[in-house]
Amino acid sequence: MKRPNFAKILELWPAKVLALAAALLLFLFNRFDSLQVKTLMVPLRVVTDTALLPAQEYSHRVRVTVRGADDVVSDIGENDLEAHVDFSGHQGEGVYTAPIQVTRRGETPDSPPLELAVDPLNLTLHLERKVVKNVAVKPDFQGEPARNFVLSGFQVVPASVTVEGPRSAIDKLASVTTEPIELRGKTDSFTLKARLDPGPLVDFPYGSTVEIQGIMSSSLASMVLENVTPTVLNLHAGLKLESPLPSVRVRIRGTAAALASLGKDAHGTPTVSILADLSGFALSGEIPAVELQADLPDGVELVDLSPAVVPVTLGTKP
Repeated sequence: MKRPNFAKILELWPAKVLALAAALLLFLFNRFDSLQVKTLMVPLRVVTDTALLPAQEYSHRVRVTVRGADDVVSDIGENDLEAHVDFSGHQGEGVYTAPIQVTRRGETPDSPPLELAVDPLNLTLHLERKVVKNVAVKPDFQGEPARNFVLSGFQVVPASVTVEGPRSAIDKLASVTTEPIELRGKTDSFTLKARLDPGPLVDFPYGSTVEIQGIMSSSLASMVLENVTPTVLNLHAGLKLESPLPSVRVRIRGTAAALASLGKDAHGTPTVSILADLSGFALSGEIPAVELQADLPDGVELVDLSPAVVPVTLGTKP
């Protein structure tokens, strides 16, 4: 048997080693280049001791880069991956750092291989003791009701709710507000559901919706004037009243400022002008019904006038 010629094998060995290394690098490069790459934003689950909660805002998603065979990577979505970070080993308040772990849901030994890389690699969190308490609910009313209407009252059901969160957030929380409740243009009372605005780091373990009952009413005040004597207008120069006109009862309404500015009679009682217009009556005798009119200042309106018509008897002047 012919013995191998080791001299020929070792001849130009540096070049042969370089060629072998180049071939190996080319193989690895081709393999690397043939892999499919996909980047996904995956929800991050934070695990803590049941008595602790995160006391700072943090990103609830992490960037995961998936690398593998084209047919495998193309079928991978964010729901196929799970990212979590475990702080359950810490039982006291403080600032802690833990690695973020990414796993493939439903993975088995026979599953095609995948490379998973997460960014960031670690999460640093400030953890505080969990606090639970009841706070009042305040509706966030916005806008102006229709003219001459006001929100005269409201009721919140329930009037208080349970909140939970980290100690520093809950300790300074005295109340929570609802989402904006629009009053613009409203004239009628209303009942509606409103979501609560939790604010950062605060949660509602028993529900985040309340019922708001609003009562709308007129902003105008009412006033009743008794025994108002009508004033005669446009009485013919040759005629006279045989008897005074009967007094009337006047019910009016208006803004508080307008009613306060009404004129006063001799006794200091508010009064208004009720007019009997006798235009067109030039003969003496009885007029069975003369319609009365109210002369009211701005901001005051007539609700009722009783009687609204009166009889008038005219005589001839001597």
